[in-house]
Amino acid sequence: MANVSSQSNAFSTCLIDVSFDMDEALTLPPNFGRQVSESHSLVADMPTVISDDVCSVCMEGFQSGVGGKRVPCGHVYHAGCISSWLSNYNSCPLCRSNISGGK
Repeated sequence: MANVSSQSNAFSTCLIDVSFDMDEALTLPPNFGRQVSESHSLVADMPTVISDDVCSVCMEGFQSGVGGKRVPCGHVYHAGCISSWLSNYNSCPLCRSNISGGK
């Protein structure tokens, strides 16, 4: 019986999470979501640098010898992480300074 109760609680939690996600999605501005190709192009133009820090989007370190992309404010992210971020936002994930790109 305890197993059924824990499954029921997990299901309820999942439903609550989905409803909050739907509420958030329904209140987003119409221009939320930059073209994926636009964010990839913007990231491709950013300088690639070697960093000992961690990417604050995924919280993982950079592989040895593989650089990250430096945004105009100086913060460094994995190319895929910052590209995904920029498809929805036009600012640095850490300091929120504007990252131009026509959004």
